[in-house]
Amino acid sequence: MRRLKVVLFSVFIIMLLFVSGCGFVADGPFGWVYTDTKLPVYMGTAQSGSKIGVACIHSFFGAVSIGDASIEASMKDAGIKSVYTINKENLNIFGTYTRQCTVISGE
Repeated sequence: MRRLKVVLFSVFIIMLLFVSGCGFVADGPFGWVYTDTKLPVYMGTAQSGSKIGVACIHSFFGAVSIGDASIEASMKDAGIKSVYTINKENLNIFGTYTRQCTVISGE
């Protein structure tokens, strides 16, 4: 009986590691347990970043991914016509939930 528990526990841990490894973000360094990073992408020609638009993609267990993190969606979110900066924000929690956002500031 003890051996069966050890085998079942081992299988559970292996499955947990397998499932949690499916939802990592692709940009920049990431931590297996937790990631919360911000990365520069582009510096535009606008004079300031008075407006901020955000567009995100969300992924659950690496099985389902939804959203629109395009530059166009981010600019539309805040009504930006001229870009000051474009940045990426990544969040990962054990690979079970990931989020990648495009953050644009401009006028």
